Amino acid sequence: MDVSIVMINYNTFKLTCAALDSIFENTIDLKYEILLLDNNSPDGSGAEIASKYKDRIRYIQCGDNLGTSKAFNIGVKEALGKYVLWLNTDILIKENFVKKLFDFMEETPDCGICGGNIYDFNGNPTHSYKKKIVTPKTAMKDRGLFITLWRKCFKKILSEQFNYSGKAMKVGYITGADMMIRKELFDIVGFFDEDIFMYAEETEFTYRVVMQTGYSVYNVPYAHIFHLEGASFNDEKKQFNLNRYKRVLNGNLIYFYKHFGLKSVVIYLKHSARAYKKYIFICTFIKKCAKREYKDKLEVVDNYLAYIRENIS
Repeated sequence: MDVSIVMINYNTFKLTCAALDSIFENTIDLKYEILLLDNNSPDGSGAEIASKYKDRIRYIQCGDNLGTSKAFNIGVKEALGKYVLWLNTDILIKENFVKKLFDFMEETPDCGICGGNIYDFNGNPTHSYKKKIVTPKTAMKDRGLFITLWRKCFKKILSEQFNYSGKAMKVGYITGADMMIRKELFDIVGFFDEDIFMYAEETEFTYRVVMQTGYSVYNVPYAHIFHLEGASFNDEKKQFNLNRYKRVLNGNLIYFYKHFGLKSVVIYLKHSARAYKKYIFICTFIKKCAKREYKDKLEVVDNYLAYIRENIS
């Protein structure tokens, strides 16, 4: 088996079916399997998908909403492929995408993880990777005023997150929407951190791979995939969702605490709080920027700082 594609469904029947159909229609000259993990979807979509695709997929019912890390780990342990490709259910493939990533891995011995260039469903470039591995220091830099205002006011993706060159290049991490991993790496560094329910699991895993092995991470820009970001979660259809932000922040804080210590978490939170205060002030004069969003984020960060002061010495 060349590639095991692992996908996690939670109440996304239409999206998952569209994603599966696009994989079947466009993936050729490759021995692959699809493992669909269902996180006990209340809408019954898991059973519906299993019935529709029958023996075309390997269906695994998790029995509860385990989040992404635990569900993905179940899939990896069942995977038969040389490589494991984590695909979100809110993606569409319009070319032989999986084969392109597979071929790159085969031709690049030092590549441990790779992914393609990601576009939104309108064909616009979107977040595909980060050039540097995610650490508290790089995450704080990402809170920079220029980068933040560029995102909010101009809606454009910088080259730090999207490869415009057309040539494969080493990067810090690949977003979990389309992350291909050498299966042997799980024997070396372990599985995804199950303390992280959702978000930052791919950055934490990638950090271990880079730090503990000789493998590198690559973006493969001629492999294209379309991603409807946030659509795989029912309450996240708006551009900013407070619950989603809390999960993202919580995942990052667990990652930072485990690898860089409590001090790094406190510094990161304080830096974020200062940055959000600046953004709130600037948004008073720039109507395009979301002042309410930054106020909500600041409140969450302040709550984390208060909790640490009160409960952690």
